[in-house]
Amino acid sequence: MKGLIFAMLALGFPAFLFSADKGAIHRDIPYSKRADDYSQQRCKLDIKVPAGKPAGALVWFHGGGISSGNKSIPAGFSEAGWVVVAPNYRLSPNIKAHEAIEDAADAVAWVFENAGKYSIDKDKIFVGGHSAGAYLSGMVAASPRYMRERGLKNTDIAGALLLSGQATTHFQVRKDLGDKSPQFLPKIDELSIIGNAGNKMPPVCLILGDRRIEFPERVEENLLLASVLRKLGTSPIVEIYELQGLNHGTVAFGFRPIALEFMKRVAGSADRAKAAEKSK
Repeated sequence: MKGLIFAMLALGFPAFLFSADKGAIHRDIPYSKRADDYSQQRCKLDIKVPAGKPAGALVWFHGGGISSGNKSIPAGFSEAGWVVVAPNYRLSPNIKAHEAIEDAADAVAWVFENAGKYSIDKDKIFVGGHSAGAYLSGMVAASPRYMRERGLKNTDIAGALLLSGQATTHFQVRKDLGDKSPQFLPKIDELSIIGNAGNKMPPVCLILGDRRIEFPERVEENLLLASVLRKLGTSPIVEIYELQGLNHGTVAFGFRPIALEFMKRVAGSADRAKAAEKSK
């Protein structure tokens, strides 16, 4: 096993395949109301519930360029007391890539709707993901229309944890919409996280690999996103981390302590706000 893990590190595979956490896992729960066969096949989620009262929930979207990949539960979060929800979503070329944002919003709405069943505090539901999953969760957190169409606000989300996500318009989204420009030419529009930075957003934590070996321009565009959010004051908390020596894949092995600390602090703020409200 140790040799396999080191081999995966060398190849840049995500660290979400191994979890020694104890807890109940419920698999392949449908979350979409779409009736077509492909939606019924892909729009399912796994949910891992820790023993004891949950600290909150993390809805985690896998990477794969919105054209590949499958749901996996990141290790260590359930052990720390968090419910972890891992959805699959539809993929290009079976859909236009931007339609996957709708699936992400459906999955998040499902967690809000079913929070009571899993003892989840609705004030402590975080979204996040790796690479394409970070783009999808970032769009749900940044663009109000997706959650509004589901009877919620994007600011109902406690925080967004974006691991090496594309802050400009995702390259597969651009390609599927007929954009012929080079993949690494950045574009900022309503289908980019930066393009929605003027909207009120929940707290944001951006975690990237080392810019020398990360996905091209990924660190720089996230630095721009963080700068814009801070300048506009649209997110109450904006944090960004660049993990030296880690690339686009291996950053998945180093993000957990930062993520857990961010979630703990934000959830603690929610508890203090509730206590203050009760004391009035």
